[in-house]
Amino acid sequence: MEYLSFSRLSLLETCGLRFYFEYVEKRSPVDPVPLHHAKFGTLLHSLYEQHANSAGHDSYEVLKKRYDVDFPKLVSLFPDRDAAVQFYKKGLAAIQRFSRYLVKDVVASEKEFLIETSTGVPPLKGFIDRLIYSEDHGYLVADLKTGKAFSGGDRKKRRQLVVYSIACESEYGTPADSGYFDFVVQGNRAWVDIAEEDRAEVRAWVREKWHEIEMERFDAKYSRAFCSAYCPFRSECDTFLQHHRAG
Repeated sequence: MEYLSFSRLSLLETCGLRFYFEYVEKRSPVDPVPLHHAKFGTLLHSLYEQHANSAGHDSYEVLKKRYDVDFPKLVSLFPDRDAAVQFYKKGLAAIQRFSRYLVKDVVASEKEFLIETSTGVPPLKGFIDRLIYSEDHGYLVADLKTGKAFSGGDRKKRRQLVVYSIACESEYGTPADSGYFDFVVQGNRAWVDIAEEDRAEVRAWVREKWHEIEMERFDAKYSRAFCSAYCPFRSECDTFLQHHRAG
């Protein structure tokens, strides 16, 4: 495996078998899953990046014009017209919010990284949605979320910002000691303080997950909601089929 990523390791933690199908065997999906959430998120991410890269000069009107061109391409992915309309409105509200952000302190947007975390472990690859620097607070990392909001105290989810902190240290020589998840659809943020022990914990977590991959520990983990709707390999999973037959 050439590299790892936060999303790959999170998937391994969610279900080892799906990770195996997707990243070890590299199978093509066999079961349909909804795509509108992910495609909607990708579109908002690109507009969020555009706003930062323009130093905030691309106004709401400019961003909305592009949104109105690109959103119709997604409409066929939604379960029905009402869902598409609701998501369209959510997107407009999100663009209105982040188009008002001050971005003069943004150092990089969608900053790609490839970092070593431990000897003998493949490098960790990813993108920092937003890297910010100020004289008062130093480096700060931000990640855009277009789904449901969650607490900054969620230990598993906050690892993503800690990974960004490690990447910041690798790139700029100084780690980010704070960050936030930007829930632009809901209009709030979840702030996270990042300490050296958090970075050490994440490095240990990456080592642990890589050890599971080396030992070929790809156990299926059943979750009714996740498996039934979002797993593209459910018809090839004995664990899912057993639960499905049991009702």
